Amino acid sequence: MIVQTGYRRVAVGIDCPLARYALHGVRRESLPMLGETVVTVRRAFVEIYRGVSGHPQRALIGATLRPSTTHQLEIEVHVSEPLPSGATTTCPAAFGRDLVPGFPEEFIERVPAALMKEFARPGVISVDRAAYDEADSSVIAFSLAADLLALVLSYSSLPDAEAAIRQRLTEW
Repeated sequence: MIVQTGYRRVAVGIDCPLARYALHGVRRESLPMLGETVVTVRRAFVEIYRGVSGHPQRALIGATLRPSTTHQLEIEVHVSEPLPSGATTTCPAAFGRDLVPGFPEEFIERVPAALMKEFARPGVISVDRAAYDEADSSVIAFSLAADLLALVLSYSSLPDAEAAIRQRLTEW
């Protein structure tokens, strides 16, 4: 599904296997939550493109949501190895040139907080898909993508999330 509002575009899907990357480490954060834990496993990915003053921002992030055995929202972000400049772009992108699969540490800073802000019930969100553009990706782009990913995971299906995605794009 592709949603567009002006210069803000989002591609949403269930899985993006070409955005898998070699695991170098895992960053974990958790937050106590009230309510019922999620009962089904869901997977989704979000790719964003946002034009800001002639400079595009791009990011792709995907995760699995699964039930938690505790009353916490647990975030696991799989970190890739540092990738050299000029890495191969093997992940097809919905908007523009292909992306480099991976989630280098420099892009992760705001992702856990963005996921925790939007998804407010016990469960485990495991981020294990990501891809970036060497020139157009940033901490901000991945934070925006994570915010939308949590929004998508909070709905039982992708079509159910479309109106909420459109609304969020107008807020950017």
